[in-house]
Amino acid sequence: MQVTQPITRAEPFDAALIQACRRGDRQALERVLRAESPYVERLIARLIGPGADLEDLLQQTLIATVESFPRYRGEAAVRTWMARIAVNIVRQHLRRPHRRRVVALELVGEEPQGHSPSPDGAVDHKQQVERLFHHLSAIGPRKRLAFALHVLEGYPIEEVAALMGATSAATKSRVFWARRALLGRARKDPMLRDLLEPEETP
Repeated sequence: MQVTQPITRAEPFDAALIQACRRGDRQALERVLRAESPYVERLIARLIGPGADLEDLLQQTLIATVESFPRYRGEAAVRTWMARIAVNIVRQHLRRPHRRRVVALELVGEEPQGHSPSPDGAVDHKQQVERLFHHLSAIGPRKRLAFALHVLEGYPIEEVAALMGATSAATKSRVFWARRALLGRARKDPMLRDLLEPEETP
């Protein structure tokens, strides 16, 4: 199942630019953040849905990126490194009691490029995505994020594990249990059942 268009990977930045960012060069930092903030914003929106929290979480991620740049050593691409920061911030956010809300559809319900569904098909798709994210809001943060990154965004298990600072085995287990929880809820929601693939063993 994939209800969103995969997020594309970015080209690497010049080594001199990254070194300037490590030194705290304002222009270098602005250049990198300007290039990557649309990706980070879209990633956060796909994990929590657009709304009042989105801008705050984006700003937290960008601030954390600037503060952490002196310790960035280039083991991962800047985009992957920023994604890790964003995922950690979203995970902390989802642990808070107010996280349980239905997610809006403006970003998470996009159709793949080149696909023009009929009006009725578009309505059905939005309804399915709305139901999916409604049920995802009832799942624990780690399972929810692992499921969203792997199943909805199409990231390989190993990459999801790296983004979440977990082992591949733990990540695969979280995806499995998130899917099982959703399948359990799908017994009372046929529209959700249509979105779910057969279970995988953890």
